[in-house]
Amino acid sequence: MSDKKIHINCDMGESYGRYQLVDDEALMPYISACNIACGFHAGDPVVIDKTIKLAIAHGIEIGAHPSYPDLQGFGRRTMDIAEDELEKIVRYQVSAMLGMVHTNKGQLIHVKPHGALYNKAVIDRPTARAIVKAIQKVSSDLTLYAPFQSLLNEEAQSANMTVLHEAFIDRQYNDNLTLASRSIDGSVITDATRAKEQVVLMHEHGFVHTMQKNKVAVQANTYCIHGDNPSALDILQHIKDDAAS
Repeated sequence: MSDKKIHINCDMGESYGRYQLVDDEALMPYISACNIACGFHAGDPVVIDKTIKLAIAHGIEIGAHPSYPDLQGFGRRTMDIAEDELEKIVRYQVSAMLGMVHTNKGQLIHVKPHGALYNKAVIDRPTARAIVKAIQKVSSDLTLYAPFQSLLNEEAQSANMTVLHEAFIDRQYNDNLTLASRSIDGSVITDATRAKEQVVLMHEHGFVHTMQKNKVAVQANTYCIHGDNPSALDILQHIKDDAAS
């Protein structure tokens, strides 16, 4: 597998104040794009600015990573928010990231919703619609990351938005291609060999093994690894080593 042929994105900038979550700089040499937390589930102005500067220095594509307003739950708790209000919440975050990137003389390339917001947008049309509307109001030039078989993808395509279809390196799937709940043991893949096998199957063969032990077709242009996965660096190094061999 050639690392020149695979586009890997990573959720980053998720430290906050005095709390250092991961070493983003160590991960950047192995990825193509970063999704920077906008302050609603993690990150703060100092962390955002630092992460943008690191991404520019490493030549990494920069994306906004908006979330539900859920710092305590790290954006991984579903919230019942009306479509109009959610549109403003997402628009606020993307606008702030666009401004921060611009003042660092960089370019904001894409938007990838975070956590529970992402998962709900896959199956809930009002949530998906709110995200698409928010992004379009900020800029028509932004690309959206979304799973191929999702309402989020449908809404973006209907709005003539550019979409990069995404799959996950370090998460287990259900048969309907939703992500298995983090509450289920083994749903987060921390074994580097297992993670590498999954991305090879998806990227080169177009399918994934689900938690229900089935083989399901998947299409993707970009592959995500979570920066807060304690094995993220090990996984990325395994993928890189395989590509170089």
